[in-house]
Amino acid sequence: MPSVTELLTDLTLPAPETAGEPPEASVAVALRESLIPLLDTLAGQPPRPVRLMRRIGLDKSLASRLVQAVKAESDSQFLHLLPSPTGLRILLERSRQVPEAAERLPVFERAVEAFAALLDALPGGRQALDARLGEELSSIRERREQMARQASFKAVSFLFGHYCETLSTAIFLFPSPDGERVDAVEVHRRIGLRRITPGTPLPLLSLHAKPEASGAPPDPLAVRPVDGGTPGASDAEDARRYFIAEGSSLPLPALEVEREGSSCTFLLGPQGSDPLPARLTTAMRYSAIEPLHPAQPSTVVRNYMLNTPCQRLVREIYLADGVWPDALPQVGFYLPGPTGALLTPPVPGVPHYRRLNLSAPIEQLAAGAALPPLAGIGDHASVLTAVLRRAGLSGLAWRGWRCQTTYPVPLVEMQLGFRFAGHAGAPLA
Repeated sequence: MPSVTELLTDLTLPAPETAGEPPEASVAVALRESLIPLLDTLAGQPPRPVRLMRRIGLDKSLASRLVQAVKAESDSQFLHLLPSPTGLRILLERSRQVPEAAERLPVFERAVEAFAALLDALPGGRQALDARLGEELSSIRERREQMARQASFKAVSFLFGHYCETLSTAIFLFPSPDGERVDAVEVHRRIGLRRITPGTPLPLLSLHAKPEASGAPPDPLAVRPVDGGTPGASDAEDARRYFIAEGSSLPLPALEVEREGSSCTFLLGPQGSDPLPARLTTAMRYSAIEPLHPAQPSTVVRNYMLNTPCQRLVREIYLADGVWPDALPQVGFYLPGPTGALLTPPVPGVPHYRRLNLSAPIEQLAAGAALPPLAGIGDHASVLTAVLRRAGLSGLAWRGWRCQTTYPVPLVEMQLGFRFAGHAGAPLA
């Protein structure tokens, strides 16, 4: 088969080696300049999918994609939206029955073959091409990322044996009683929890203790119930105190605790009853997690590891009025440490070999004592308000941010923190 360069040269277009541009750019130009007049002949101006369907018998999907491609604003977007060479060859063969299109077909055919040669030359074919196009056009990357996330969700849910429709967390930061540190209350909600494989243990939350500055062994359960009470007499008894009945379906399931070194995991055991609760809410309190007056330009408040595949992930973070007034939120995604070792989180905004390029839009929420609703979860604000009331924090006003993603990647660390605009040299997210 001729090379991309030979095919483009036959089209009297500049070969990529001499034009100083990547081959996909020249292929896009060749295809666009030959496809647009062909569709004008077959489907009028502007072209309509229904005209292609009626005149040459294309199916709706192929006709729509062709019309969408020629309307693209850039060559990169055009190439991304374009059907495969197989689809373009179907268009080519169906067009031979239209006499008015005959003179346009040889040039279009050569462009299609150049496109096929380009994909054959790229390791990974169409997927590799979209990855290259996504480096210059964020919309292409976001679309491909969404497709990859959705495919990953289906596969991982089957492998893990469970999934959740919506998983949300909300962490509230407020001054410690000593006036020197910041305490936190965190709420975890699971809506539509499902066990695919019977007998699968279902982890809800893993906690890792920070090593004590004195060098003493860390306490793997360095958290307390939101009312500030002390832990119960046993793991099982204590674990149930972290449930929030107002945000859960009753009766509450049995909750187990698995301790492993300096970490512990709350889970629904393999002998638990099915179906699982439609709503399950847990909450906990942390003491003195960060300084009230940070000396560093940024801080990582939470480093999440997603244990449950889910269709939607919502992370919220709230600061009590007066806490870190110059704080700006930032989110990062990282591969876990070697063999699962707990590593120091990389500096936010600085390139790192474990950093993943995943999109995570952050929305600033309305400030005040009233908490904002969450679409699709009718009791979201009322449950968070009930937790704050139980924690003795009803009188505080909050400013907060929300990060939502669909089909998040499990077992990837999600770093949630802040940079402080008042510090010189504070890194940007």
